[in-house]
Amino acid sequence: LSVALSGTILSRCPACARNFANLYCNNICSPDQSLFTNVTRVVNHTVVGKPQLAVVEYQCFYQQDFAD
Repeated sequence: LSVALSGTILSRCPACARNFANLYCNNICSPDQSLFTNVTRVVNHTVVGKPQLAVVEYQCFYQQDFAD
């Protein structure tokens, strides 16, 4: 789900929508991803004739204070 669609789904709870968007952005954009993300599955993907690996599954590990 995109962040916009998730926001629509979670619109009944604005705080929930903000928390979800914050979590999503941290998962995707954090410069510290390697500290809390474990890639568990990749697939080969070709882009403009160049083979690349694409992450299709990962696990995230957060400390309790991040969740609070």
